[in-house]
Amino acid sequence: MSPTSLYGPRVRPRGPLRPLARLLTACAAAGSLLFAAAPAQAAGSTSSDAFYNMGSTSRADWMRSLAGTTSLASVSMPGTHDTLAIHGGQFVETQADHGDSAQTLSVQLDRGIRAIDIRVRVTENQYFTVHHAAYYQQANFDDVLSKAKAFLTAHKDETIVMRLKAECPQSGGGIADCKNDPSNVSSERIATIFDLYAKKYDGLFYKPSIERNSTGAVPTLSQARGKIVLGAFDSVGYSYGTSGFNSNTEDHWKAPGPEEKFDYVRANLERAVKGSASAMYVTYSSASTVPTYYPEEFAAGFGRWMGREYVWTEGVNSRLMRYLNDGGGNGRIGIVMMDFPGWALLENIIARNVGNMIKGSHPAIWLVNDNKTYVNSKYNRCMVRGPEFDSSKTGGLVTQRACQPTPPVSHQWGVAQPTSFDAKGYYWIKSSNGSCLTVPYNNGTPPPAGTQLYWWGCETRWFSGNQMWNVIPMEVGFVGTSRTAYAFINQWTGQCLAIDPATATVAGGKVTQDVCPK
Repeated sequence: MSPTSLYGPRVRPRGPLRPLARLLTACAAAGSLLFAAAPAQAAGSTSSDAFYNMGSTSRADWMRSLAGTTSLASVSMPGTHDTLAIHGGQFVETQADHGDSAQTLSVQLDRGIRAIDIRVRVTENQYFTVHHAAYYQQANFDDVLSKAKAFLTAHKDETIVMRLKAECPQSGGGIADCKNDPSNVSSERIATIFDLYAKKYDGLFYKPSIERNSTGAVPTLSQARGKIVLGAFDSVGYSYGTSGFNSNTEDHWKAPGPEEKFDYVRANLERAVKGSASAMYVTYSSASTVPTYYPEEFAAGFGRWMGREYVWTEGVNSRLMRYLNDGGGNGRIGIVMMDFPGWALLENIIARNVGNMIKGSHPAIWLVNDNKTYVNSKYNRCMVRGPEFDSSKTGGLVTQRACQPTPPVSHQWGVAQPTSFDAKGYYWIKSSNGSCLTVPYNNGTPPPAGTQLYWWGCETRWFSGNQMWNVIPMEVGFVGTSRTAYAFINQWTGQCLAIDPATATVAGGKVTQDVCPK
């Protein structure tokens, strides 16, 4: 068999494939690049699907499917603005009433809310009660923390992001504002009261986020699971929280009307999609211009008589639902804090996390071990440099066998980037003898799925697409844990390195190219 029958065409990489820019080791280190998120499935069709009714479906464990290595900044998360504002009338109410003493919070968490906005007033110089402006919301901070603790104890893979605010002005204020008790309470005392709560609920908060005069780095989900991450403690005079929480925020809460407010919302969601994956984005879809428009009217919409014509203005919630259903915000959109969210918004936002979801085992997903073995995640078999074509030993078949505790050199592989030509971000997969994983040239026609792969001398003179591979890391789930695995996509054919299912349990079974995992 001649080299011309093995080396593929010298072609440029195709646009849709996104090479990992610098993978200079044998892929033992975890990566962050995932397959591009598929468009989320539409949820909801009428304005009522986006407003007030969060539905009866429990979404208590939706974070369980996300990889533990995911940064909290990379998660799209539904939240509630003024989470417990259920008393005081249309001027101040922002959420559906599911009960006092933070029972409303319990229902929100069960339905999928993971970001909350708690406003507190100092009382008796030692406690926090929950207020929205001057209105007590029939809950105290102990209620909030005990309900959150109960939820996180029952659902250990979840996390809650809390924005905390000292609601009462420490000086001045108007008739609509609350007043602390005592009215002259200091910032130092407010911070001390919070510190005492954190001590009382030891282990409930993610500790780096509650250090006074400090902001913690954005945690991964593994670090945050089972805990409350304090995003910020606003209006207290000390820095608490998580780095960057308030850096990319949309909160035009006095927008002229729902249309203008939604323009602000959409702009920030689109910034989040395009922005750095390590930066936090928080978008408040809430607004109020009482007595002109109440929070409920901004969220749900409203009608007005214009002469003899009754004109309906669509609310922010249904505008947001339609935008997401139509493919807007297709990617990470960050935290979205809403008034009166409906079930369709919760599902639409949660669905934006598909790129962070743990993948199951698959014939075309491989684990790469420190001992240089490539182990198929579906069949737990090792890729092997198999029998030679002839006595020249210049090439041969790639096969699979049971993995061994001490792998022979024929079981060992590595990734390398060529230096003698422009590899355009693609990589060789090399056997321990220096030969390259190769898709048969097939007289210049890309061979079909199921074609067995070869090992052959690496073409060092030019770019040969049938020896060049795109390396895509992802998380694969196992019982109680997950780890980084890889798909290897051939540049020429667009097919993935895989094991032939028909010979998967046979020693010397085929290693092929096949359809890539979705």
